[in-house]
Parts: sequence; C-alpha cells; structure tokens
Amino acid sequence: MLIDGQTKDSFDYRPRQQEVLHCEILAPENGPLWLQNIAPKGPEDRQRQRALRERLWNTIEQVEKRKDSQLAREFIASLPRELNLEQHVTLVRGWCETEFISKGLVVDFAIHRSKTGQNPHAHILCTTRPVEGQGFGKKPSTAGKFNGRGAVGIGAKAELEAWRDSWAKHENAALEKAGRPERVDHRSLKARGIDREPEPKIGAAAMGMIRRGLDPERFKLWRYVRTFNEMRPLARAIQNFREMPQIGMGKTWWERSLIFVSQAREAARESIVDTWRAMLLTPPRGHSHTPPQRGGPDLER
Repeated sequence: MLIDGQTKDSFDYRPRQQEVLHCEILAPENGPLWLQNIAPKGPEDRQRQRALRERLWNTIEQVEKRKDSQLAREFIASLPRELNLEQHVTLVRGWCETEFISKGLVVDFAIHRSKTGQNPHAHILCTTRPVEGQGFGKKPSTAGKFNGRGAVGIGAKAELEAWRDSWAKHENAALEKAGRPERVDHRSLKARGIDREPEPKIGAAAMGMIRRGLDPERFKLWRYVRTFNEMRPLARAIQNFREMPQIGMGKTWWERSLIFVSQAREAARESIVDTWRAMLLTPPRGHSHTPPQRGGPDLER
C-alpha cells in the first residue's frame, strides 16, 4: 500500500503480490542515510522498504515544479529463463549499478513472472535527477537528445542503443557465468545480416482470444509472416540463381528441387487453408472477414 503525499490517494498492489518475486531500491553510497536500503528478507524488511519507496517517489514529486515533468525513466527487461531468481537479481542489480547508480541516480526495480512462469522480466524505475545532499539535484542536460518539436534526436537514440548494448553484454556474461551456451543479441535482424522478416508479437490480449476459440488479427499476421519466412529462401534462390536449392531426395539436382517445391507448396497450401478456415468458422466479435491488414514484405528490399 502506497500513499500519494499530495493527493492522499492510496494504491494497493497486494492483489499482484504473487507476481512479484523480488523488489529492491538501489542508491549511491554517498547518498543520504534515508535512501540506504537493504534487500528485504522478511516482513519487517518489506514494510521498511514500502515506507522508503513511498518517501522516495513523494520526494521526487515534490522536487518537480512543472505539471508535465518526467519523474523517472522506466525500463522493462526480459530475463533469461535459463537463470534462477538469485541470478536474475544479480544481473539486474549489476546492470543498474553500472548504468545508473554510478552516475548518482536512484533505481527502484522489481522482478516479476507471469502466471505460467514462462515470462520472467524486470521493471526498472530510475530517477531523472541525481542524489545531492539530503535530496536530489538538477537534471542532466538533454542537449542534442530532442529537437525543437520535442521529437527524439540523435543523442537520445545513441543513448538508448548504448543501454541495449550494455544490457546484452550483462545478460551474456550472466549466462556464461552460469555455464549456459545461450547468448542474446540486441541488434535487429537487418543489422545482423539475417534475411528474415521479424515475426510480430502476439501479445497477452491476442493469446486470450485464441484460448477462447477466436482468431485475432495479430495471430493471422504472425502466421502469415512465419509462412513467408519458410518460403523466403526458395524465393531468394529463384531470384538470384534461377533455380531451386538442392535440398531433399532425388538423384539429380532438378529431382531434388522438384520434390522440395512440391513439399513447400503443400505446406503453404495447408497454412493458407487453415488460415481461411479459422477466419470463416470463428470470426472475431464485431469484425468482418478480412485478410491481415498488412501486405506481404517486398522481396526487392
């Protein structure tokens, strides 16, 4: 239970308590004593941390004078399922100390899991003002990060890219330390030279519709892109070499190519039939029967 010091509104997060595996506040060593916090290990520690969290964000709000002030930056970081909770905490804590605590900022983070336990992730709130004395000082300069219309500039994009790169390095270091072979890469498919269309995120709302027997637009688009990616190598081979890849059974290259084309055609036909059957039998409520809103990717890119 947190109380807003200005409006006196209360915010009760206890119904979501089962989703929270760990929460912690990190502050610079030279910060005021009231900000120094230890990771909660029992009910009394958690109660003290709630009081500290309430004081922290009420203090931040009192410092700001403009009604449209930005109080904090928020980051949502996906955590590898190959690591346990203790390793997750160490990973998040280490990244926050490197990127924010070392610059005098304060971080309030929590590690969550989904109801199925398949989506561990961290919510990270970082103050925009560094610690100064018993409170907070001036915000760092944003010169070069925004243009006159408030749009994001080159400086802000470079800062975001640096955060993403830093997180990937910390995550890979944690996986290596745990003896895991998996690695992550924050770069896009295009930047890595991978000739594949990125699959769209389905999302929790669309997954809920699927479980209810519906076929949402996001899922149709995901199936479309996935089928396209399966056919893309074949299309590239025809475009670049005027022949099919030598994949599959057969004694000669053209026999193997014909068999591969036949199998690919059958797979594409089944995917298309399944898509239209789902659209006709279980239309979304309040929607007409329409194909995916987005057209297919351009092979000439």
